[in-house]
Order: sequence, then structure tokens, then C-alpha cells
Amino acid sequence: MNALIIETAFLGDAIVSLSLAHAIKQLDPDSTVSYVVRPDAGEVISASPDVARAIAFDKHGAESGLAGIHTKAAQIDDFKFDTLFLLHGSRRSQSLASRLTIPVKVGFEGMTHATLTHTVKDAGWNNRYERAVLPLRAIDPNARLDILPKIVPPRTPEFDAFFNRFDIAVALAPGSAWETKKWGDDKFFALAIALAAKNIGIVVIGGKDEQAVGSKIETAASGNVLDLTGRVSFLTSMSAIARSSLLVANDSAPTHAAVAVGTKVFTLFGPTVPAFGFAPPGGSGEAIEVPGLWCRPCTPHGSHTCPIYTHECMKRLSVENVLEHMANEMSWNANEISRND
Repeated sequence: MNALIIETAFLGDAIVSLSLAHAIKQLDPDSTVSYVVRPDAGEVISASPDVARAIAFDKHGAESGLAGIHTKAAQIDDFKFDTLFLLHGSRRSQSLASRLTIPVKVGFEGMTHATLTHTVKDAGWNNRYERAVLPLRAIDPNARLDILPKIVPPRTPEFDAFFNRFDIAVALAPGSAWETKKWGDDKFFALAIALAAKNIGIVVIGGKDEQAVGSKIETAASGNVLDLTGRVSFLTSMSAIARSSLLVANDSAPTHAAVAVGTKVFTLFGPTVPAFGFAPPGGSGEAIEVPGLWCRPCTPHGSHTCPIYTHECMKRLSVENVLEHMANEMSWNANEISRND
């Protein structure tokens, strides 16, 4: 099988979709799997051992509009793919799929603009990793769905000195594209100080928006911190996640990065809920949330302002709560850690 997967949603969605690539390679080890992704996802997707190539589609930039779709379709057809899996259901992605001369085109029911040859029912799966693999059942009805993505980030010897100093290192990812999904810099700072007091290594990952909290943590817990915020690529950050004992993250792309490199992750949910399907799948981690709030969920993706201006979903999620979850996982004394907070 010379397969093409189209997933031009956010980076986290693209990482989740690698479950399908891994399932295809398990079904047919001689198959070739390629991707169409956003430009910012290409490096990460290419780091999967299941992916032969990542084709960037700058759908919001130089390749926007119908002209961009036509040009990209012509480029893709040069690869002579025989099977297409369409995971992203936007009108733009469907239009691109409809213009490809690929014999077998698989997607979800309701993708009426993609000229698909095979469809599967999209039953609103509460596990997006399984949902990503579901289209493979149009070809093999017995295909397993409990397949997780796999990414092998590059080796980073420059991190050796840090990781060699600690028996336990915890990675923290305080960022998100959506403000309401953020637990809060102050809480990540307090968590980091509590862990550092126990001589646990702290890795802080994120972009330029997280540099302030990363610098604050590094200053307060000097010697215990590897601050990568705004300094390295997301893929390089993944190499640090892979070497960490645990990741604590908001409902964002680092959660799925941890799943893909095999590091347990605790994901903090506020405006969104695990039932949307993006929680760590069984055995990969835990979803931590405040249950019973009438206002949750308030949005499928997150927003920049709390609709009722309280942000209770994150405010009520305490540092002590997160430490208790970590203690259950790592056999730490949560009370002893929190007293050092």
C-alpha cells in the first residue's frame, strides 16, 4: 500500500493521527505512509518511523484558495498514491481530496465533498486515537483500534548532564493556544518549586509565550531546572519529554507528544473534557479535572476568555490536587512535598 493521510488540523491532532500510520505499518510492514500536514507539523510527523514523508500544505498562506488546492493536488499526484485516508473534514481538505487521482479514498460519512470510495461511521468517538485508526476498517474490518502513535525524537546529548543528575525528572508544559485551557503560570511555578524541594528535576517546555514562567522557575529553583521555553523546536522538546519520568500539561499538543514517545502524562482539563477524546488513552496517563461544574464543557477547543468570567474550572484545580495524583503514580509523599510549597 502506498498510502496518503490528510490531517491538516493542529499539531496535536496530527500527532494523534499517527495512530493510523502505525496501524497501517502493522497491517502491512511493506507499505509506505505519507502525510499532508500544516507546515509547522512537518518536522514532528517526519520523526515517526512509520512515515516516509510529510508534505506541507500552507493552506492559510502561500497555498490558500482554490489555486493553492489545485497546485497542491498536482504535486501530490506525482507520488502515485494508491490509497487515501482523509481524517480532516474541513471543506478545504475535502476539496483537496476530491482533486486527487487516487483509486481508493477512505474517510468518514458526511464528507460529501471529497468523492470518497469508502466511508466509515463517525460515531463521535471519545477516544480520538481509536477514531484515527477507524478508517482502516474500511479495508480490513478486523483492524485493531487500540494502536498508539509513535515518534522517535532526535538524541540530544546536550541534555545528558541534566538528566544524569536526577533519579526523577518531571516535564512541565504550561502553554496552550487557548487562554482558558491554561492552568496558570503561578500554579505551574508553585508545582515546580514543590518538586524541586524534593530534588526532582524540572524540565519546562513551551514557546516564547512561556519564557516568562520558564525563567521564573529557573531562577527560583536554580540547579534543578532545564528551561527550554522559546529556545528549541517542539521536536527537540519532545526528546526531553521522552527522557522525563512524567509530563504535566494542559489539554494541548504536549499531551499527545508524551503519548507518542511513551512518557506518562497528566493532562489538566478545564473548559474541555476528556469525553471529547483527547485525554491520554488507557495506560498512557491520567486526566485531572474538577468534576461537577455546571459550566463544563463550555467549548470544543478552548477560548481566550471564560464565557462566564470566572475560570472556575482551572482555579479550583489546586496544586495539592495535582501533587496527590503524582504521588499515587510515582510513590512520592504528597504531604511532604506540599509542605515545601
